[in-house]
Amino acid sequence: MKLNPIRRLRRAVYLLHSRASASVKHFGRHTDEVLSEEPIDFSSPSIPYYENLANRMSFVRVVLYMVLLVFVVVTVISNRTLITYENLYYLAKDIEAATLTAQSEADHMSYPISSADTDFAPYRGGLVIAGGEVVTAISGSGKQTLSVNVDYATPVVRASEKYFLTFGRGENSFAVYNSFVQVHRESTEFPVFDAAVADNGTFAILTRSRDYTSEVVLYDSNMEKVATHHIGGYVTGMALNASGTCLGVVSVESKAGVWETRITLTRIERKITNESVQSVTLTGTLGSACDFTTDERLAVILSDRLLLLKKDATITHEVSFEGRKALLGCISDGHIAILTRNGDDHASDRLAAYDRNGNALYEMPLPANHPIRIAGGADSMLFEGNTLYVRASNTLFAVDENGKTVRSASISRDTLAICPLNGRLLVCTPAYATRLTRGDFQ
Repeated sequence: MKLNPIRRLRRAVYLLHSRASASVKHFGRHTDEVLSEEPIDFSSPSIPYYENLANRMSFVRVVLYMVLLVFVVVTVISNRTLITYENLYYLAKDIEAATLTAQSEADHMSYPISSADTDFAPYRGGLVIAGGEVVTAISGSGKQTLSVNVDYATPVVRASEKYFLTFGRGENSFAVYNSFVQVHRESTEFPVFDAAVADNGTFAILTRSRDYTSEVVLYDSNMEKVATHHIGGYVTGMALNASGTCLGVVSVESKAGVWETRITLTRIERKITNESVQSVTLTGTLGSACDFTTDERLAVILSDRLLLLKKDATITHEVSFEGRKALLGCISDGHIAILTRNGDDHASDRLAAYDRNGNALYEMPLPANHPIRIAGGADSMLFEGNTLYVRASNTLFAVDENGKTVRSASISRDTLAICPLNGRLLVCTPAYATRLTRGDFQ
């Protein structure tokens, strides 16, 4: 029975490796024997020890070259279907984009003038701007690497380390890009409402179907559909972990006048079975935001509590808001922040921060005389490292990791978004983005 070429090559690699290992062991024994003899005479024109060393090293070098050659041949044969002109072109362009990312960071980035509906996302050390008429990617050095004409009424962008995805909320198409080109575009039968993208290229699209209120379609990194989940309720949050091995979905549904929240986690494998999908249902509470604080742990913000779950939907940590209601929350950079209030009493506002495991870092009251309340109250929040940034109108506040020091910086009233990026912040206005550092806060 003849072996297939790949198995024969693997066998050849194994034999070469065994021979090289045996040679190295023999060389070690031989060296010990030489060193145990009389002291080396360095004045001699020929020293047996170093001649033997040179011969052995030459042999090892030849073996390593042969192993490298066999490895390249095996790799080419195993991935021959992926070696196309288009993929080689993408590879060359991606190396160019990575070079741009590694260049010095620009403090000012200009892009086509955008409207209030424009969405922004940090991407590969730069920025993606999804507007109603054009999608633009800017490298960290401020150079434009991509510009694609689109037609979105309400543009949305979701980004990861590998791809970014754009769509018009409530419209029937989406597109996937890397730094320089559109790599996939698809029209959908029903409107797209949300999406999530993992660092390995896996992504999920939220739409609906004829029979279900919500439908989540999961794609692998080759843009192939992996699974479809039908959900009776409305999806209020969805997220993929960085490695693309788990999808988390939060949905809500009213049953007999009582709200019910379901949290579903799907372990993404080659074949998704019923055992790969686990869920937990909570009654009398509304789930909203969700995201992974680690590759193994999903955080979910509900109206009355914070939950952390493992991939099998087991609840590992639960924090009750003790009768208070969540007004605003964020899960970013492995941290969680939640603003709660007791009924309609604005003076009872509290801002709490938690680590990736749900343990409290600090809780600070926001009475009427607090700088954040004086500035107009919190509009949005995000983490960059251990620092929580809170926007209140035209002021951005930085809260340190202990919650004891609050500094502020003025920002433009027409600021559309604030994006964390490499230890700094990008403050995005309709025509340009500027970087803020810790030194800009007082």
